[in-house]
Amino acid sequence: MIKLKNLFIRALLALCIISAAPAALAGPTYRVALDTASWQGESGYLDLSYGGLIGSASGTALASNFTGDFDDSVEVYVEHLASGTRASGFTLISSENLAFISQAVNFGGVFTFDLRFDTLGEGLAADFGVALTDLGFNPLEGFSGFTFTLLTGQDTALPVDPAPGFGSVVAVPEPGEWLLMATGLLMLGATRRLNPRR
Repeated sequence: MIKLKNLFIRALLALCIISAAPAALAGPTYRVALDTASWQGESGYLDLSYGGLIGSASGTALASNFTGDFDDSVEVYVEHLASGTRASGFTLISSENLAFISQAVNFGGVFTFDLRFDTLGEGLAADFGVALTDLGFNPLEGFSGFTFTLLTGQDTALPVDPAPGFGSVVAVPEPGEWLLMATGLLMLGATRRLNPRR
């Protein structure tokens, strides 16, 4: 009976590890926050871009869970290998052509979104850029934007100082990671409890 319980617990643990494998293949998720209080009362654009030089690797970025004062009276501008909506999330695929999304916003508050990168294919590095511009598409004074640099076979390179005084980027633990860790701890505890009875 004890051997059967041990086998069941180990099979359950293996199933949990296998079910979490797809999430492990994806890159980490980052929470990006942009504080636009310095431009209270002004309007402009939040721009997201993903791409590289000729021969750059192909990869996918997903931007989702947007919050902030977005101007829905202006249609979102989407170019090249970019698609989606703010509600469902934007997908940008890196290539030699820059995937680009521009969303009209009203400055004055904090804008946040989650950003996840999937594995970058073979080739040169690719860059994901975040920028704030005025209505003439000029960079906001004091905000130079920031860039995630992605290299093949390596983790995402975070901006050293993404936006001094205006923004932050923090890694967000995936819910699947928490579930996997909790299940693993429970299974280890159950296995240890059964060992003395042998």
